[in-house]
Amino acid sequence: MSVHADPAGPEVHPAILQAVALRLRPTAGEPVDLATRVLDVEPQPDGRTTLVVACPEGHDPLEHHFDATVSWTYPLGRMECPVSTRPGRRAYGRVWLLRPTAPATRIQERAFFRARVSVPVVLAWQVESDEDVEPDHDREPERHDLTAVAVDLGEGGLLAVVRTEPPAPGTLVEATVRVDGVNYAQAARVVRHVSFASGGTGVAIAFLDPTVHGDRFRRLVFESERRRRRIR
Repeated sequence: MSVHADPAGPEVHPAILQAVALRLRPTAGEPVDLATRVLDVEPQPDGRTTLVVACPEGHDPLEHHFDATVSWTYPLGRMECPVSTRPGRRAYGRVWLLRPTAPATRIQERAFFRARVSVPVVLAWQVESDEDVEPDHDREPERHDLTAVAVDLGEGGLLAVVRTEPPAPGTLVEATVRVDGVNYAQAARVVRHVSFASGGTGVAIAFLDPTVHGDRFRRLVFESERRRRRIR
């Protein structure tokens, strides 16, 4: 399983009240992993953001740290950002102020590289009617179709945003992804649901056989990444 870093820009940060992990690297000794929570997000004139976090339990609120990393989860994966810390005080007490020293990075711990894209996708699945209580009933299962937008795609699966009730985790679906006017359909399974702060529900889909359209999706992902890096 490979790990890919995806620079996401200094504007990416955890939400207020979100739990985050903080790794401190002292000049001597082993790194220390701590858990804390974001209390506030303060934009700075240079475009970066200072994170105001609670002082981790058992630590001196007046500590400084010059080599640290804050990490957190969000719907498209896990983010990391190198920071320095300094003590601070707000109306609610003493805090630590985390100042980014480089842009946040998305860490992908998965077998297939994926990238942020925006392409239409249709999910289709069947649901047995509540009236189908007899094993030999003639009634056909109901077919459900849901139009969505994939916001994260790779040869192994996708994450789609939906505005209506999605199929439950574990549901077998036919996922049809439209790329450059061509429909690419294949069997898939719903892995999980995630919530977006901006609204809507994310549906994570894993393709049952990533080789079906893997070459096409891999090209799309790499093309998207190349364009994004040129723009940045």
